[in-house]
Amino acid sequence: MVAEIIFAPAKNQKSDINKEFVEEFINILAHELIFTKFQPIVCLVTGDVVAYEALSRGPEGSIFENPVTLFEIADELNFIEDLDMLCRKKAISNAKKLALDTKATKLFINIDAASMVGTRHNKGETKSLIEEFGFEIKNIALEVTERAFIKNQGLFYSVLEHYQSQGFSIAIDDFGSGSAGIKLISETSPQIVKIDKFLTENVDKSTKKQGILKMIVEMCHKLFSSKVVAEGIETAEELITVKELGIDWGQGYLLGKPSTTLESIPVFVRNRITSLHSIAETNEENFSAETKVGDITSLNVPVVHSSTTVGTLMEMFNKNRDLLGVPVVNVGVPAGLVMKTELFAKLGKQFGFDLFYRRPVSYVMNENFLTVDVNQCVDFVARQVLLRDFSRLYDVFIVLKDGKYYGISTVHSLLERMTALKIKYASQSNPLTGLPGNISIKTFVEKQIKNGLDFACVYCDIDHFKSYNDYYGFCRGDEVIKRTACLITEVFKLSRIGYIGHIGGDDFIAVIHPEEIHELCTRFIKEFDDMASSLYADSDIKNGYIETLDRKNEKCRYPLMSISLAVVVSHGNSRFHSFLEISKVTAEIKKKAKTIKGSIFLIDQRKD
Repeated sequence: MVAEIIFAPAKNQKSDINKEFVEEFINILAHELIFTKFQPIVCLVTGDVVAYEALSRGPEGSIFENPVTLFEIADELNFIEDLDMLCRKKAISNAKKLALDTKATKLFINIDAASMVGTRHNKGETKSLIEEFGFEIKNIALEVTERAFIKNQGLFYSVLEHYQSQGFSIAIDDFGSGSAGIKLISETSPQIVKIDKFLTENVDKSTKKQGILKMIVEMCHKLFSSKVVAEGIETAEELITVKELGIDWGQGYLLGKPSTTLESIPVFVRNRITSLHSIAETNEENFSAETKVGDITSLNVPVVHSSTTVGTLMEMFNKNRDLLGVPVVNVGVPAGLVMKTELFAKLGKQFGFDLFYRRPVSYVMNENFLTVDVNQCVDFVARQVLLRDFSRLYDVFIVLKDGKYYGISTVHSLLERMTALKIKYASQSNPLTGLPGNISIKTFVEKQIKNGLDFACVYCDIDHFKSYNDYYGFCRGDEVIKRTACLITEVFKLSRIGYIGHIGGDDFIAVIHPEEIHELCTRFIKEFDDMASSLYADSDIKNGYIETLDRKNEKCRYPLMSISLAVVVSHGNSRFHSFLEISKVTAEIKKKAKTIKGSIFLIDQRKD
């Protein structure tokens, strides 16, 4: 009996296909004109490439270069099994040509659900290919899409089980985009679950998506011991968020685009992963001593052992009216939490008092409680609090130190401290961009000097901004400033330091690591030039200048905006002792940079 697979492709299938397309497709199969690109999958803890996904494409420049079109036409022509096996063969052989070491790195191979249970499917063929090319089967992941809706599920699941018994890993692709996801992973217990890019896109801006991802991660880790991969990571904010949510591996254009070679991830992205901290920690570094959750932790709250009776705990609550919750701690390790309102609600029910009063606390404690480290910033903790179930939103949370119980804190204390910090931070920030202003910049840079750290100050100044502002008006000028601020933040916060400040007007500063200067400055200039060209009218772009009045009220031509970056490096044994000294050198370099036409970055090469 053959499982019936019903596909719901992104495009409506056509009733007939152009004869030329049919001939071209048959030619692709006959001459094996399938090409493979490899995209890295990266560990979000170490920044190492842990796997490459093999992505099959038809001939470059043809409609079959698009894999969706390629497989849709194969399906219509009833060649889906032939195409799928050809793609597997090419993926394995091309990986071998590139000397992929499957002892250290996994290879993800996409498999089509229909071909797995098709009449022409040959059992053992994939395993034979793997062995022929000398790859480690245990490090081959067969990636199954969730978009296949299966009627005869028993046969489909038995095929997946067969692959697992041979030693292959199973990866469920696009989890969260279809209707069969939960059932699919519960039936197959896959080693890897890949989150659909829909959930990754703008996840930093959506608490709903964050909540969904947190639940998926907990489910996959606790129930199936599966690794979780976030697909479609394209921005630093998305990278930061998925890492904070506990996702194991990441994939997306930020980490590496598909390539015909085995590309490693950019150095600055790897550095960013290994030293990743939240945006709040980056831009509010000046207040780091005040933002630690340890500063709002109550240390004198009574704790109980799980064997303590409920009656004893009730008396503790009655004696201390201000006590909201009591941690249950066994040998220094938190085991549970009892909130007063929840306990009294249980005892107030019919027979509740008689049922629980003499019982151990373990009968009524909540084992799903939030713990945070004493050194975590309050901004990060606040996001963790918001991700809790609404019914638990106002529970106290337990603070750990070196993995042991330290104390508790409350949502009220958290909000009170965050409000005070936000007010202080806002008073020292630029009102237009929200970035740290001069006081914060000075404090941050001098802290780097005092600690003997290696860093580079990148002073960013927009060339010909005044003429643009005069010509297009201050509203458009403000838009340029805000978009530049966003771009500087997006690019330079990828640094392992990644501090961004707004000095004033069209002047910004970024503090990065010296090793990242060339890569980040080059990227920023390219992206700024692309952005700047979109801010002018087509006629001005065509002319290459704008014509407006100068300070003498005379008509003058001004070039289009560009960017000048002046870079000053400070090492541990630096000659600099203050931000003022760095500013003077930066001003000299900036003056020289602005004499050069177009966007440029200049680095101060002086040793003393």
